[in-house]
Amino acid sequence: MSDDWWDVPGNPYAPAPVAPSPVGPPPVPEAPGAASQNSGHADHRQDGDLCAPYAAAEGLTLEAASAALVRLDCGLAASSPAVAAGWTKRMAIEEAAASARLNGILVDTADLRLLAWDSLDRAPDPDLAQALPLYDLVRRLTARHPRHLYTPRRLAALDRIRNSRFQGFSLWSDAEEDVGAEQRWSVLQAALAPEALARFRAAPALVGAATFLAHWHEVGADRSAGAALGRLLAAWWPARQGLVQGRRGTISLAMVEGSDTYDGPTHPAYAGGPVLMPSIGFLGHAMEYRPDRRDGWVGAYLRAAERSLDRGEAVLRRLRAAESGLAEALRPRRSTSRGPQVAAFLLSQPVVTSGRLAQALDMSGTAARSLLDALHRDRLLMEISGRDAYRAYIVE
Repeated sequence: MSDDWWDVPGNPYAPAPVAPSPVGPPPVPEAPGAASQNSGHADHRQDGDLCAPYAAAEGLTLEAASAALVRLDCGLAASSPAVAAGWTKRMAIEEAAASARLNGILVDTADLRLLAWDSLDRAPDPDLAQALPLYDLVRRLTARHPRHLYTPRRLAALDRIRNSRFQGFSLWSDAEEDVGAEQRWSVLQAALAPEALARFRAAPALVGAATFLAHWHEVGADRSAGAALGRLLAAWWPARQGLVQGRRGTISLAMVEGSDTYDGPTHPAYAGGPVLMPSIGFLGHAMEYRPDRRDGWVGAYLRAAERSLDRGEAVLRRLRAAESGLAEALRPRRSTSRGPQVAAFLLSQPVVTSGRLAQALDMSGTAARSLLDALHRDRLLMEISGRDAYRAYIVE
């Protein structure tokens, strides 16, 4: 970061004041490379505190990742509600697939997308069946506000409430089966202890997220509550710290009347959730995902955050380009035209079928099919089901 930032009074990462040297002969110069070894993360974290001052390389990575995070957040804030909602849902699917891979479950993102939106034309294999609860976990936690996620009582209450309203959902979807409720409660209290969270809040947001995830594994919460839940709580940490927004504008209800319930995260009007999706950044770099190891973990997490944010920016650029194309193709020619509503629905949905479009906008099935086929011929939609009937499309 810039020199001015480091010199702010009270900054916990500012270098400590140098004590005056005693009078005497000058010190013997260190051997080449010794200074960098002494300032590296392996030495200055011997006390086990990941929030301690870190090496210059980590500082540069932190600066780049923080800038990318704020840039993407500003891009989402400047986008239309349909684009913001569509970005959140698409990234949630990718985060669930990447999180499943970190858990040792190899799934294809396209298959998970089709399964999650009831468009898969075959029975899911065992890996897909295990990954679906992780997607359910991602989309339901992204629907919450960060202030509801960092206290044991509210987190446990969220699991009980969701179990009563949505059969089959569990907040502890990837936790070990032999963990009892009392043990889980005890570990949650240790993982979300106020003194630990206060220490993480003193660090920059992304360093706090990395440290929180390391702490989550250190206390055994990855086994008793699930590693995926810890990654999502780390994803929400920058929003908790106020570095990014936690909520955005929504689409007018008149544009999506007849779709899912407004409160649910699958609704086209929903636009919120964390900007950082950390699991995506470890795709192809799974060997770096070692939050149980103090040495090098902060740097690995920051590099993964950069890769995840690059992916998020690419998805946002594609959605914005698709929005321009759809606006031109569906330009209203009369006052009763539903072109803008159709465009908003297509952008906000990860998978679109004629039945879902007809139900959401109160259209006939024939009109919805004709419209989707025309947009597909114009290469504004991509067909992903490979079927001749009951076809599924995506906006990319």
